[in-house]
Amino acid sequence: MDIRKLEAFARVFEYCSFSKAGKALYLSQPTISAHVAALEQELGAVLFDRIGRMVVPTKAGEVLYAHAVKIFEISSGAISEIHYLQERVTGRLELGGSTIPANYILPAHLARFWKQYPDVILDLRIGDSEEIVAQMQEGRLMLGVVGGIFGGPELEYVPLVRDRLALVMVPVLRDKYADGDAASMVRKLPWVMREEGSGTRAAMDTALGHLGLEARALHVSIMVRNAGAMARCLEEGMGAGITSVVTVRDALCSGRLVAVDLPGLRMERSFYAVFHKKRSLFPAAAKLIEFLQANLKPTEDIS
Repeated sequence: MDIRKLEAFARVFEYCSFSKAGKALYLSQPTISAHVAALEQELGAVLFDRIGRMVVPTKAGEVLYAHAVKIFEISSGAISEIHYLQERVTGRLELGGSTIPANYILPAHLARFWKQYPDVILDLRIGDSEEIVAQMQEGRLMLGVVGGIFGGPELEYVPLVRDRLALVMVPVLRDKYADGDAASMVRKLPWVMREEGSGTRAAMDTALGHLGLEARALHVSIMVRNAGAMARCLEEGMGAGITSVVTVRDALCSGRLVAVDLPGLRMERSFYAVFHKKRSLFPAAAKLIEFLQANLKPTEDIS
């Protein structure tokens, strides 16, 4: 089976489009179509159904794609390991990051890592922690950096750095709800809340549990799926929120937001590197874990 034809097939599968696959591989659409047709003839099976302009994988196509991913991984791994023997760290590294690490913490460190290992191609994909872990379990990512532990025993979690969270809000909300004990204040406040599946939400649920409260009992004004959107909603006064200090650092320094310390509300968690135990880490992935462990600082120390 020709690896070039297999790659053409895989790109059509991923993009659900012959033309987009051609652009990704810098090949003409007729060439992509010919590669896929040759594979179908070789295998004696239809790999895609063409429904109007839609391209839908058949069951045979799904089976072939699952094996193609493994073939590409083995090929890349062989190249990486041979280069590693020559003291070169190379290859493509599919890296997943939950929203806070991917947007606020990793970029500067990935830039320094790339300068040290310029032959590594980093492919950073962003989602909430649960989404990144799910992609890890499906074999679509080699390595993830997430803010919570999800999934089963087949995953290995390596602590990287401590993250401090804070209960933050605009000053007028703090002044309005300052009277009373911590539990009473939490119940009365309107809330800006992350979605279930995010590491921030999991940490928040744990923190509220120390006060004998559950998130579902709170008055939610808006649910957001992105740490940046959460910070902006907090600054607009839509409610209080529990988030990593790194996402609202500038607003806290300027006074647009304030952090409220409530007794009994313990707010700390860790970011982890996560990978599948049954997958052999490429040298680039192992080097990146070592690099992050050596260079990441607790978020309250980030300046």
